[in-house]
Amino acid sequence: DLGIVARIATRVVVMYAGEVVETGPAEQVFRSPRHPYTRGLLACIPIPGRTERGGRLGVIPGLVPSLIGTQQGCHFADRCQIAADICRAGPVGFAQGTAVGHHVRCLRADALDAPTTPLGTA
Repeated sequence: DLGIVARIATRVVVMYAGEVVETGPAEQVFRSPRHPYTRGLLACIPIPGRTERGGRLGVIPGLVPSLIGTQQGCHFADRCQIAADICRAGPVGFAQGTAVGHHVRCLRADALDAPTTPLGTA
């Protein structure tokens, strides 16, 4: 339950397909997510008073990759709306996020528009 995590955690680690994709102070990760998967997760959370009962929730399009064998590049690349060839080419290390201690495993995080724009809403 990400709502509870946001209220009680001081640090957050977001994982996708067995790999840490974003980590940092909970306030920073929830307020300014820098990885497309983190943004997709947050876009899927129903918002009381704004999400219509029985209405459609956000989705993250695509399928989770196979966790068997070796995967090259970003594990989220095949589902990512901003992925480029470089994302699939090789290892993706951590880069500084929006605050001290906030790190993101994304080569194209700077290509994202304003941090609050939801991805994968349908």
